[in-house]
Amino acid sequence: MSDLSTETARVAEMTWQEIESALAETRTLLLPVGSTEQHGHHLPLGVDVYMPEAIGARVTDRSDALLAPPIWYGVSPHHTFKPGTFTVSTETFQRYVFDVCASAGEWGIENVLLLNGHYLAQDPELEVVVRRLRSECDIQAFHVPLVNLFAEVAAEIRTGEVSFHASEFETSIMLELFPDLVSMDRATAVDPPAESLPLTDYDALGENAVGWSLTAADMEALTPAGNIGDPTVATEETGQALIEAAVSDICLLVDELEE
Repeated sequence: MSDLSTETARVAEMTWQEIESALAETRTLLLPVGSTEQHGHHLPLGVDVYMPEAIGARVTDRSDALLAPPIWYGVSPHHTFKPGTFTVSTETFQRYVFDVCASAGEWGIENVLLLNGHYLAQDPELEVVVRRLRSECDIQAFHVPLVNLFAEVAAEIRTGEVSFHASEFETSIMLELFPDLVSMDRATAVDPPAESLPLTDYDALGENAVGWSLTAADMEALTPAGNIGDPTVATEETGQALIEAAVSDICLLVDELEE
């Protein structure tokens, strides 16, 4: 359980005096990092931010940490084949996230966890940001892709054979966190190609052993709806299990940092 004396751990809702008081109890900042991009017919554009921000809030209920306002815009050029998607360049994204974290270091933050809801796609960018924060700002920075945290649980309880984008995992998490934003009656299964190249896979838990990326043309050819996999098998119960796995693991790290 968090011991923070303030009523909220959300930085945006606090005064500077409350931040000053909170820094006597924690020097750890959770920064949700996502994107605003298409997520098929049944999910809103903000999934990749809604997930890490809500998970971060649950972490602060249990462990001492502050929750920063999220990064809403990410590296999403492969989703621009549908309207509503925003994307920024790798250079812009890295510099922006770095500057946000570095500025927090100026007022006393020592540990930063980048809670990445746009996992796989912008993992490389955030790994570089973490390296720079550690070497240039003396901030203990960590890249926390959500899929890595719930992968073991997901592998055990998954129903669909493929969950790559806006499918079983993300839909289940959103059903638990924000059910009013999910339109299950519009969800549709989209099968990926029968085979992928060696060491690659169209699955979040697949054999993604080498780095690769999709273009907007690639995605448009793969999926008319925007998702890849079967969101119709998603359940609130699956979402609960995935979220609990992620929250518990993040709390373990935060608690160790705050000892």
